Parts: sequence; C-alpha cells; structure tokens
Amino acid sequence: MQDIQFPTFRVSKGLLDWLLQADEPSVRYYTLVQLLGKDETSREAEDAERQIGRVGWAARILGEQKESTYWDNPETCYVPKYASCIWKLIVLADLGVSGEDQRIKNSIEHFFGLHNVETGGFALRPKGSEKFDPHVCATGNMVRTLAKFGLADDNRVGKAIDWLLSQQLADGGWNCYAVWGGKHGSFKATIEPLWALSELLQNNPRAEWKESAERASEFLLRHRIFRSDRDDTVVMLDFLRTHYPLHYHYDYLHALRVLTTLGTRADPRMNDALKLLSDKRLPDGRWILEGVHRGWRSDHGWHGVSKLAGEVFRPEEVEVIQDGWGSGRTLQLEEAGKPSKWITLQALLVLKRLGNLNFE
Repeated sequence: MQDIQFPTFRVSKGLLDWLLQADEPSVRYYTLVQLLGKDETSREAEDAERQIGRVGWAARILGEQKESTYWDNPETCYVPKYASCIWKLIVLADLGVSGEDQRIKNSIEHFFGLHNVETGGFALRPKGSEKFDPHVCATGNMVRTLAKFGLADDNRVGKAIDWLLSQQLADGGWNCYAVWGGKHGSFKATIEPLWALSELLQNNPRAEWKESAERASEFLLRHRIFRSDRDDTVVMLDFLRTHYPLHYHYDYLHALRVLTTLGTRADPRMNDALKLLSDKRLPDGRWILEGVHRGWRSDHGWHGVSKLAGEVFRPEEVEVIQDGWGSGRTLQLEEAGKPSKWITLQALLVLKRLGNLNFE
C-alpha cells in the first residue's frame, strides 16, 4: 500500500476565535491547552477550566441531574438510552468536568453501587438482576471515564481493566458476544477498551497495557479503520460519518482520535480515513457533526420487558439523526448537519498529532 502525502492544513485566526469563544469552556480549554499548547496553569487555561460545568454543555447536563446523583432512572445507570448516568458521565468526563465535583462523586458511587462486579468489570444490568455479568463496551467506556475523573488507581477500576485484558481476542480486538462464541473482534467493541487504554497509558505506561493497546491498534489498522478483512468493503457506511456522543458506537474520526493519542503516526493503513477527514473539511476549515445517535423516545417497557432491565433493545437507539435536533432521550450537544466545535477540535487535534497543521 502506497503512502499518501497529505497537505498541511492552515488554521486561521477566525477559526481559532470561533473555538475560543467563552460560551463553550470545554472547547476553549482544550483549544488552549491541547491545540495551542498553552500551559495548564496559565491564566487563560485556568479561567476556562473553572467555567467547565458552570456554563455551556456540561452545565446543561449537570443541571438535569436529579438529587445531585443520577439522571432519569435511579434504579439503573444504563437505561433508558441515552439519558441515564453512564451516558452522561462518559460525556462529562470527555468535556473535562472535574472528578472533585461533589455531583460527579455522588454519581460515580451510585454507579459503583449498581453496576460494579466484584470479580472485575461493570455490568449492564443493576445488582440483583439475572445475568449480572461484566460487559466489554460498558466496562471500556467506564474505565476511561473513571480514569478521566481521577480514579485510575481505584481498586474497582483496576479489577475492571484486568478483566478487560482477559477478554481480548487472539486477533487483538474485543467482541461483546465472545461469551456466545464470537471469535472475531468488532470495531464497536474494540474502540471502548482501546480508548480506556489510551487514557490510562498517559500516566502509567504499564507493559501489559501497552502490549494490549498495540494489539488492538493493529486490529483497527489491519482493517484500515473501517474496512472488512474479507473483501475490503466498508463494514458499515455509518462508520464514515462523524458523530458525538459516540456512546458504544464507532466512526473513523473516533478511531483516528484514539490511535493518534496512543502515538500512531504515518501508518499508510490510516490513509483512507485521513483522506476522508481531509475531504470532509469545509472551505472555512471547519467540520460538520454528521450524526447523533437517537435515544429512547419513551420509557415504557419493550416487548413486555421492564424499562429497568439492563439489556433492552429499542429500534430507535440505533437510528442516527443527520439533520437538526433529536427528541426524547437523545443526548445531543450540537445541531446535526451543522459545523461543530467539538468535531472540528477533534479533527484538528488528530492533524496536529500527525504534524499536519500550521497556525496563521
């Protein structure tokens, strides 16, 4: 496979001014510290960080919290999708909310109390349910989330990551259906543990974590981010669209974000995804939020199953909103089909890690 020389993209002052607007402090903070390389202790960065959770997206999510502890359903953190605790905590951690916030501490202990499996990992269903077993995607997502909140050294998180590593398949990926005989890794089940490892390794380069991350990265690269290893076709067309939040889903930009955070550079198997990223860039240097996964429209039971059961499937939860705003329990920060600060920031950070950015 031939290497492709990608252009160096210029970041205009106008684009930076848009990302640095005070109305969204999470984007402002990450733009200052990660994109522009400002010191975390600089006045600008500290001012932006202090505003996270007070204004903007994170403040809105925290404002919906009940009893300073949970969202939507006090009896499980997993359903309804995507309105209950797990989904909100994943996003809040990504936005940079402090784990010292008492509301976050309350919600984390609420989560542990309902979903922590003593032998390792986190379950979809709450304690007391049948099949109270750890689940790959939920565990990967929450290990990353809890590490972002400062709990990487918590014994429960340690057991969870150990369990995750024990579930890695021979091909380097993970499969949520391995317990029923799945032997081939899946994109969706692999990205969550790999995202968790990308966070853990930033502060603790343990050999077994690094080896696991290398195997999982190789799984994605061997599939050229979104292609089948059988016939080279795109596995799911939705992998070619940008989304946020991802929940337990997958797309090419999320894969590039995780891989480049782990240090992957100039691997020609990234070319297809990087070309897609380049092609989707608007003339003004921004990127569009192309899809938002729709949450449950109502909370009634489905096919006779209680809303509190942990593994309820609802047709709408795999639907994607490509234009406008979702209804019901959709967790949405920005309007689908419009230029997105979050997607633009993540795209620029990928390009910066690869050495493909110049600032005017």
